[in-house]
This record gives sequence, structure tokens and C-alpha cells, in this order.
Amino acid sequence: MTGGTLIVTKKISRHKDFLEEFSALGFPNVSVTSSDKDALYFLIDELKPDLILIDAMFYAAGTPYMIKALLGHKQFKSFRNLNIAVFAVDEYPADLGMMFIANGVKSYIDINDGKKQYNEGLISVCKGEIFISVSAQKRIDLRDEIPAPVKILTEKQKTILLLKCSGFKVSDIADCLCISESTVNNHKEEIYKRLGCDNPFELIIIADKIGLFTLEDLLFFSRKFEVKPKVNRGEKLKKNKREKAA
Repeated sequence: MTGGTLIVTKKISRHKDFLEEFSALGFPNVSVTSSDKDALYFLIDELKPDLILIDAMFYAAGTPYMIKALLGHKQFKSFRNLNIAVFAVDEYPADLGMMFIANGVKSYIDINDGKKQYNEGLISVCKGEIFISVSAQKRIDLRDEIPAPVKILTEKQKTILLLKCSGFKVSDIADCLCISESTVNNHKEEIYKRLGCDNPFELIIIADKIGLFTLEDLLFFSRKFEVKPKVNRGEKLKKNKREKAA
């Protein structure tokens, strides 16, 4: 059966609760899935839902990035017109909530604004209206214009990301890719911006969550990897004495 409402969440234990809650609010033909990446894409293509409700924590901080990838999927061009709303039932940064709107999501509903606002948001979306959470709207209003949408990482940026998450220094990355250190730093800043993270720890988590690579892909040494021999201090002192005596 096509059409209806598709809820996308990793909270498998709450599938039944979401199904009952959203159905009770009036959402038609509700189904719930934890499928992600390609499996999710094929499910959407099969069901052709009128509305997709995605849990904000589905890909953690990488959810805005992955929704952008979904809407711009080359194989499924019809995805560009998908009606997507995001709902947050966990603590989620308002700035990342704002980024959903920047990346093509029609509505963003946040339970952290209060249960009443959350329910009002769901009801509005169910009626086909646009709803943006109070907290996310405040972040938008602070700016002269809404932030630019993210861009999908290039292949070179993915390579730099893998090397960075493997612990390579900027100089090592530059050496491996035969580019300047300043170019590596420019790519690094762009990667952080596109994935919405602030430090290497977050970078590893998000890259793993959205499937840019697996943990098995991580490298543990660079071209300059070298274990220096332990210095025998006694022999070193004797050598220095011999050299001074000479």
C-alpha cells in the first residue's frame, strides 16, 4: 500500500508506542521503520509515503546531513519533493534543529519546547501545515538569513576524514595526498562545517553513524610511522666520556 505516514526511528523498543501515538493523532496509514541508508531509500521508493517523520537522533548530529543526501539522491530523483518532518524526543541542540529547515525539511517539532508545543506541532503537521519549534525558530531569528544547506562531502574530503579519524597529523595527510597543509586545513574546516561537529571525537562518531566508513576502515599508522629504539643511558654516558677524553 502506498501513501500514508512513515516514521523513521532507531528506537525499536518504541515502535509500537509511536505507531499508536501517531495513529491516535490522526496520521493516516502509519508504519514505523528502523531501516537506514540504502534499505531506507528502497523502502521509501516502495511505500511512496505522503509524509516522512524522521527522529532527529536517527543519525545523531549527522541527521541533517543525511536528510540532505536523501533529498538529493541521484538514483531516486522523486525524493527531491518528499514531505519530510523531523521530531525530537531526546535532548537535541536547537542549532542542529535549525539546520533541518536549512536542508529541506518542512517542519521540526521538539519535545524540549514542552509536551503541549510538541503535540501542537504534530497536529499541525498532520493537517498538512508547516511547523517550526520555538527553540529552532529563535536560532533562525538571530540570523540575518537562514544558514546555507550542507554540501555532500567530496571523495577527497572523505579520504581526509578517514585519515583524520585514524589519527593522522595534518602534515601526514598532506604527505599522503600530495597536497599542501593549508589545503588539508581548508578541507578539514569544511568537513567539520558540513557534518555539524566541533572536535575529532564527534567527527568519528558522526562518520560512523552515517556510514562514511566502518571502524575496520580506520588506519593505525602513517607513512612516517617509526618506533625509535630505547636509549641506553649508561652506554650514552660512556660514549660521551670517550668522546670528551679523545
